[in-house]
Amino acid sequence: MKKNKILILTLLIQLFFINNVQAACDLKSFRFGMSHEVLMSHLKLDPEFVEPKEEGAPMQMVFAPGEFVCKNEKIFEYVPVIFLLLYDKLVEIQIMYVSESPALIDWAESIYGIKQNKPNTFYDNLPNAQWLWEKSNESISYSIGANANEVIESVIIQSLKHQKYFDRFAKFEENQ
Repeated sequence: MKKNKILILTLLIQLFFINNVQAACDLKSFRFGMSHEVLMSHLKLDPEFVEPKEEGAPMQMVFAPGEFVCKNEKIFEYVPVIFLLLYDKLVEIQIMYVSESPALIDWAESIYGIKQNKPNTFYDNLPNAQWLWEKSNESISYSIGANANEVIESVIIQSLKHQKYFDRFAKFEENQ
């Protein structure tokens, strides 16, 4: 009987620690190259809150509440996540966060690695800095700026495998 109690207690402790060390939402479930249709089915947003797909449009942006994108990530609550599609392929994800102090950087570094030698301006009372990571087939851009008593952070994750869509769109814009 005593062994059963110890076993149950051990399992409960393990569950507690497993829940507390869950991996941060890394947006990997939103695969670059997925179509608008697949993205919308993955997001499971109520259709009345989503703009319909513009047929033939070279660029489409889908705005989604962060709490739908990363359900277990507190920092994503009330944060818009923007999915950029070029020629019906997901090529970029944008996140913007406004708060009293830097917070999005913690999430970004938990996914993409800690940035060594951050610019000194990152640590200012009114921070203003930016840098890039490259990980796997993604380019990640982080920027921070101050506005009154708040900081505005931005993370842009861009596919490196889908450069042809960016090039094609640039040519399209050039000809407009």
